[in-house]
Amino acid sequence: MEGLEQTSKLLELIRDRGFKPGDKLPSERDLAALFGMSRSAVRESLIRLDTLRIVESRPKSGVYLQPYGAERSIEAMVLFAETNTPLTAAEVVQSVELRSVLESEAMRLACLRRTQDDLDTLQKILRDSAAAIARGETLAEFDPLFHKAIVAATKNDVLLRFINVFYRMSRKRREIYFNEPLQSKRSHAQHVQLYGAIEAQDAELGQQILRRHLKGVDAYFRMFFSEGQQPPAKAARSAAVPVKPGRKPAVGKA
Repeated sequence: MEGLEQTSKLLELIRDRGFKPGDKLPSERDLAALFGMSRSAVRESLIRLDTLRIVESRPKSGVYLQPYGAERSIEAMVLFAETNTPLTAAEVVQSVELRSVLESEAMRLACLRRTQDDLDTLQKILRDSAAAIARGETLAEFDPLFHKAIVAATKNDVLLRFINVFYRMSRKRREIYFNEPLQSKRSHAQHVQLYGAIEAQDAELGQQILRRHLKGVDAYFRMFFSEGQQPPAKAARSAAVPVKPGRKPAVGKA
């Protein structure tokens, strides 16, 4: 964990000092002096950044910041998000698009493959979500749990890994999104509808509800994810999609 924190710190400092993709970085000794880190910590961090393809070590030349592009590791996007380093507009749009594609298929598979254990897990999350809302808390913690539980019901662990990347990458933005009090209630109501479709194994209905559910969230992330700014509550409200009347499943006390 300490090594990751040092890597994040180095990345933030590189960004704050104005280094751009393609720039050659100072030597390990100079970076250690510039950033107040030990040379061993700098070396370890540079190796990690090289593995993530954020920097490139060129023999007898030095270390260079890699340009944005398809060669950059997807884990690098998580690191960028966790250090408040803005993603490019294209990365934001494409991440949101990929999430929608993957979760739509996950909903179909979950409806076909879900077990009673999966339903029990989803019900517990819904009960915990309802309790959190009753206490005046947000769904920032429970929203990803619910969506990842749907993906887990597909029994496809690789798909779950891909989805997990998006939720790690969007953690800070999600906390801001749910600062709008009514958004937690709207999302919870839509989660209840999604549960009903999964319980009934109605894949078509589940995908319809999911598309409505993700529409407002996707618009929000497109607006603010890459800008690194604090959105006003009004924007969060405008991004929300109201729940449409439909099947209301029973989910215990949730």
